[in-house]
Amino acid sequence: MAQTKNSPDSLIRLRTIAVKTLAQVFNSTQSLEQSFFEEITRKSDRTLPEFERAWIYELCSGVIRFRGRIDYIIDTYALKKKPTGPLRRYLQTAVYQLIEQDVPSALPVSETVQAIADTEGDAPSKFANALLRKVADSREEWKNWKINADSPHAEQLAWSSLPDWLFFSLRKTRGFDWTMAFAESCLKRPQTWYRKLDSEEPMLLENGYRGDEPPGFVQDISNQMLLKEVVAYLRATGKQAKDLRILDLCSAPGGKSLGLAVSGFNVEATDVDADRMQRTIENSNRLGFQNQIKIRPYIEVQNDASLYDLIWIDAPCSSTGIIRRHPEVKWNRSEKEIAKLVLIQEELLKWAMKHLKQDGAILYSTCSVMKAENSHELPNGIKEAGSWEWFPQISPFGDAISAKLLLKN
Repeated sequence: MAQTKNSPDSLIRLRTIAVKTLAQVFNSTQSLEQSFFEEITRKSDRTLPEFERAWIYELCSGVIRFRGRIDYIIDTYALKKKPTGPLRRYLQTAVYQLIEQDVPSALPVSETVQAIADTEGDAPSKFANALLRKVADSREEWKNWKINADSPHAEQLAWSSLPDWLFFSLRKTRGFDWTMAFAESCLKRPQTWYRKLDSEEPMLLENGYRGDEPPGFVQDISNQMLLKEVVAYLRATGKQAKDLRILDLCSAPGGKSLGLAVSGFNVEATDVDADRMQRTIENSNRLGFQNQIKIRPYIEVQNDASLYDLIWIDAPCSSTGIIRRHPEVKWNRSEKEIAKLVLIQEELLKWAMKHLKQDGAILYSTCSVMKAENSHELPNGIKEAGSWEWFPQISPFGDAISAKLLLKN
């Protein structure tokens, strides 16, 4: 994003809001959207124009995406004492602009130094001035920084801008080349894909969602491709759509149910998160699918003895496959969470098996790249009949989706 035409004082103030937003993201498990919303609506003393909001959000999301590289650069020049707290956050915003934005070096350097002087004092501002000038002098070298399999592990980790647990796990299970390609893809913003109500073919929105599209809804290309596979399976059963009983067990925010409804199927939708289910309800009502998508309370479904032709489990997962859309995911997840999630996923599979018709199927999917979340030992009586994987570094460059079609033996 180009530099704004706001006054220097205004930009310094916006940078301070960005720093507070980043602190909230990095010191909690909140999403960037939630932290940003809280900072500009509850804590800011005035309403920000849309352009200023966009400037702050771009700065924050950029820092979060490139945090590993940015911190490595900062620490390369901070030899005696590594900066922490707000000082590091201010430096992160300036270094991001220097290595990823097409702005004159003097602008982010001077604005950041002044912001630090105003909020942290003279000594930190002098430290920042010296460090940022060194970064600016080597700006082109950092922009063109490359690594390979023989580079020191610390450099590989920093270049990837992934947390150490995720980087080393992926490198071990998927190899160096795959991990680096995936890491690089996570630094890029995703394309916006759309599902029209009168078509089953994906529609790329070159300029993002504008609100004047034909009737439909935004849905990532990988999810649309998986939906096509599921629809093909359902149609191949030879049963009429009206005779199939389908459960979307982890429905929110409703894209799977909507996709199935567009293709002519009736769906029962539920989710343990009642608040997020509101989006399913809103989307269903907005697009006129109230009669095809039946919203059911989660506890009601769990206690029901009904049997289904298809149970779709889009399981709770680490969300490591949607880092491009939600870059904070890579920093607010931990390795310990994976083991807990695997247990939840296995319980969902066991429940689903008990609620299948004799010729029924489970569609198990995640938006995770972790093999532990996608390679469960299957319950007795279930066999794998198909599998699919899409990754953001491989065409068509959507979310990472892993899915398996499971049938009763």
